[in-house]
Amino acid sequence: MHLPDTSPRESDVDREILAQQVRTLQERLAFYEGFDLLIQDNVAHARELFRLAAQEREAAATATTQAHRDAVPQEAHLRAELELIASDLQNLSHAVAALSGRVARALGEPTDHNGWANGTVPVPPRTEQPVAVVVHGVPSVRTALSLQRFVASLPQVSDVSARELVGGVLRLEARVYDRLQVAQFLTWEDPRRIEALTERPDVIELALHVQAQVPEPVLNRAGD
Repeated sequence: MHLPDTSPRESDVDREILAQQVRTLQERLAFYEGFDLLIQDNVAHARELFRLAAQEREAAATATTQAHRDAVPQEAHLRAELELIASDLQNLSHAVAALSGRVARALGEPTDHNGWANGTVPVPPRTEQPVAVVVHGVPSVRTALSLQRFVASLPQVSDVSARELVGGVLRLEARVYDRLQVAQFLTWEDPRRIEALTERPDVIELALHVQAQVPEPVLNRAGD
């Protein structure tokens, strides 16, 4: 039987090729194993994130439910307190009315249908209303300040503030208890003629016009 003639050099080459293929396969296997570990790590991390997100949602839902449960008795308690205060005020009003009626009868004064003595009915509290005061033809800051002080001095004004002074137009914002009247501005001590442009409960718009100066008469000197 004739055996193939294999030289030592060819055997070494074959072993080297085989070793190279083994190393290549080992490298690929190591790469795939590392890639698989990376995927598993990402999946585990994603699961943890989903778990934490679910816990946060559950905690938020629990807190919202608890806050709603806490708010319901607080609201009921507050409503009960307000109803009790309203009842006490009504009882107090009836008691004051009864006392006023007794005093009126003792003094021989007439009473109204509610039992209050005439002239002693309580006045409801006044409420403030905003009013815009717009004045055209304001020549200077000094005049604007004079107007602001004048508006603040009116009896129905509780507060007034300057919004802007641009191009001779002054804008004031006043808080009033009663309606402003254009006629009140005619008492402003300033040598100008006031023209009413708008008069509404929420807006007073005026224009200032400089009055012409009347020359003083020249007295003839004696002997002229």
